[in-house]
Amino acid sequence: MEPYTPVELARLLGYSNEARPGLVVRKYLRATYPDHVKNSRWELTEAEAADVLANVPRAQLGSNM
Repeated sequence: MEPYTPVELARLLGYSNEARPGLVVRKYLRATYPDHVKNSRWELTEAEAADVLANVPRAQLGSNM
């Protein structure tokens, strides 16, 4: 299985109109995985993606987050 990206997960959570796609997911990832190498690409396993989907709130309808 291919790794998941913050942009893909953000879209699944309803964040489709972001100026910086995936930012809400990356903020969560930085807080949750502080040992991740700064400025390196996030390629998430299925377990990490499930963690994001379970803990990052879904976008509110009409939100431009």
